[in-house]
Amino acid sequence: MQDEFRLIQCNDGDVLDFGGNTYKIAKFKQAINTSFSSTIEYKLNQELSSKGIHIKESPNGNWFQKGTDCEILTLGSQSWKKGKVKVKISVEFYIEEEDIQITNSNNSEITEPESPLDDLRRMIQE
Repeated sequence: MQDEFRLIQCNDGDVLDFGGNTYKIAKFKQAINTSFSSTIEYKLNQELSSKGIHIKESPNGNWFQKGTDCEILTLGSQSWKKGKVKVKISVEFYIEEEDIQITNSNNSEITEPESPLDDLRRMIQE
């Protein structure tokens, strides 16, 4: 049996469990956003500079919240366009899927687990 992971969508009300410590997705995302303080932005600028990418620092430069002022020249364009570059980090959850095999008299087959809502759906249809 091979374990596989599949990306699922997370909602702000969903809950993550890190070994007994549980947090709503909204609180987790908020903590990540506030963690990107000016210290991390300063270190990012230093790291970019060490790689030969020099960013003119501006008083309102903010990689993670507002964006950093810049211009872009796209292929086929006749001129530069002003805008902002923003670094966005996403939180993704990959669910581990296990094959559930049920053996009957004919052969083995893979079935989906029954939803707890199936009973309610049957009652509504009756």
